[in-house]
This record gives sequence, C-alpha cells and structure tokens, in this order.
Amino acid sequence: MAHPRPRGRARQDGEVITAAATIMFCVFAAFGAFDDRALRVMGAGLAVAVLVDATVVRLVLVPAAMEVIGERNWWFPELTFRRLTPRRNRT
Repeated sequence: MAHPRPRGRARQDGEVITAAATIMFCVFAAFGAFDDRALRVMGAGLAVAVLVDATVVRLVLVPAAMEVIGERNWWFPELTFRRLTPRRNRT
C-alpha cells in the first residue's frame, strides 16, 4: 500500500510543478528570438527538456513509481539516521 497522501495535496503539487515548468518553458523558448544560433538551439533544447521533465517524468513516472514501490519510498538507512541524529544520553 502506498504512503497515504491527501488528494488535495497531490493536486496542489501538480499545479505548482506545471506552473513552474510553464514559466521555464516560456523563458527558454524566448531564446529563439535571438540572432545567435547557439542561443536559439540551446533555448529550444532546454524548453523541450523542461516540457518532457514536467509532463512525462514528474507528473507520470514519479507518481507511478511511488505507487508501485509503496512504503519503501520512505525508507531511510539506519546508519545514516544514527549519524544525523544527535546522541542524547551521554554519560
């Protein structure tokens, strides 16, 4: 079973991701207005990369992988936990 998460929160996260990706896409696509060919190519490449990342990866693959993996999404290594947590009972 997957980690319980309110549906409203998932929708809110999706809206934030979509808004940020839209802004970044517009900024990178605006590089196409420059005369320099390198800037145009770089802007087009970055715009497509942001679009693919926001739609395919973050809105499709990540939620699907989290559903399949379930509780193991929230696994934290014991050694790392011990190193990050201060020792409270020192005598």
